[in-house]
Amino acid sequence: MVSRKLVEAALYVVLLAAAAGQLPRLNHAIRVAQIQLLKDSQSSKWGRAMLLPARN
Repeated sequence: MVSRKLVEAALYVVLLAAAAGQLPRLNHAIRVAQIQLLKDSQSSKWGRAMLLPARN
């Protein structure tokens, strides 16, 4: 079960990002982290995960 404090912290991060106009950037960072986690957990028999291009 997810801790209530963790959910509250995530909510604060999202609200701050939305207030600063950085919600798309936060969303992109979360997607990149999810794909990298998937790639790191791959078995050697799996195909390769496509990584999103990094914006500088």
